[in-house]
Amino acid sequence: MNDIVSELRTQALESTYGEDRRDALERLADRYDEAGEAERREIRQTLADVARDATHKEERELARERLDDLYERDSAAAGTVVGTYCWLATEADYSGEREAALDRLRRIGRSGVSADLRDRIADTFETVTAEATYSAEREQARRGLSELPDGGDADADGDAGAGGGGAGASESGDAYLAVSLTEHLVAARTEGADACLGRAEELHDFVDRHPVDDDAYGEVRDDLSSLVDQLSVVADGQSSLGEERRTQVERVADRTKRLYLRSGDD
Repeated sequence: MNDIVSELRTQALESTYGEDRRDALERLADRYDEAGEAERREIRQTLADVARDATHKEERELARERLDDLYERDSAAAGTVVGTYCWLATEADYSGEREAALDRLRRIGRSGVSADLRDRIADTFETVTAEATYSAEREQARRGLSELPDGGDADADGDAGAGGGGAGASESGDAYLAVSLTEHLVAARTEGADACLGRAEELHDFVDRHPVDDDAYGEVRDDLSSLVDQLSVVADGQSSLGEERRTQVERVADRTKRLYLRSGDD
């Protein structure tokens, strides 16, 4: 069995012909259930390697599909699957594949995983939220963070949990995301009017979708709406912000951060 698995791995990674590479992937996945543990590890690693590194999109997609199948059938595959999608979410060459990986991590995270895998998913979401170029990817990551159960809800053995982490986990996640977004807005003050406007719009959209039971909520939301309107005018006519406008940005960001920190402490 081991010789066959090794031969199929070589074929999947090195064959000159795409049809042969795809056939090898299918045959490896079909052999998984009857394979020993060493062979299963080799099959998982082969699928992960192809999902990350294959030149052809069709092969990358096929490998991801087969990894997803293994995740549903064997809890031992969780580490490889999560690790692969975490890598894809930050390193894949194409935005569509990064977004698909983030979506898959969101679904895995909501289902309940072991604490270490949950932390790895959270770290990936945090990295994308802070560093991704495209707003759609940052939004996916922020949603993923807000949906993750807290650490106490994760099953220690990595089995699927009972669902989301409840209102407390959601409020805590909202507070974290709000702080992150306000920090990015403050940092964008010196990056130019367009960059600051983009960050202000992201924070405004977040606040609009995540109301909190606080008397200051309406005022903060209105302040953000006004800031976005003013920055839109500034962005049309100049590349940088004046000192007065930078001070306004910092003040609105600070009010927003304090609002959600109060909510998270309730």
